[in-house]
Amino acid sequence: MKKNKLSIGGKFHLQNALEINEEMQTLLIPLLKKVESDVGIDAYSMLRTVLRLSICQNRDLDELNNYSE
Repeated sequence: MKKNKLSIGGKFHLQNALEINEEMQTLLIPLLKKVESDVGIDAYSMLRTVLRLSICQNRDLDELNNYSE
């Protein structure tokens, strides 16, 4: 696949998005474990969904990062 050229600002924003996503995942995993044992299934299901979305977003951002200069 051909690499796309990103502006310096675009690369900066992409890197920020990747870092924020990783921080979200780091926070969500222990929160998910706590909620699983202390709260109802609805809150647990919502957090699992947010975690899955975050993981998918990270995969997409990482792919974009790999195919940009």
